Amino acid sequence: KLHWAKELHFENYETNTLNYNIRVLGRKGFLTMNVIGEMNVLPMVQNDLDPILSSVEFNEGNRYADFNPDIDTVAAYGIGGLIAGKILAKAGFFALILKFWKVIAIGVVGAFGIFKKKIFGSKSDSTEA
Repeated sequence: KLHWAKELHFENYETNTLNYNIRVLGRKGFLTMNVIGEMNVLPMVQNDLDPILSSVEFNEGNRYADFNPDIDTVAAYGIGGLIAGKILAKAGFFALILKFWKVIAIGVVGAFGIFKKKIFGSKSDSTEA
């Protein structure tokens, strides 16, 4: 699990923007989570980071630790590619997100709940034999 924060300044905005990135690595891919808001939410994110990180786990067989070099392929982009964020890191993209961050945040939370149940399983599923 990787996480880092970026402080961004956009023209015509008085306050700087927080873009807190979280990447959860799995055997066949990764999950991206972002917290986007004004910089004053950074202490809240830092305070809640451990529960956020511990709430996301891939199912057994799909975890990063389950990687098998004999049968799995290594991603071409590597850790640097995950952190760089590819082409979408352009300021124009983040300016658009800044305008609609509340709507995007609600959608991300809803989608995360659905994906968590379907992809990662629930705690009750992992205790059944």
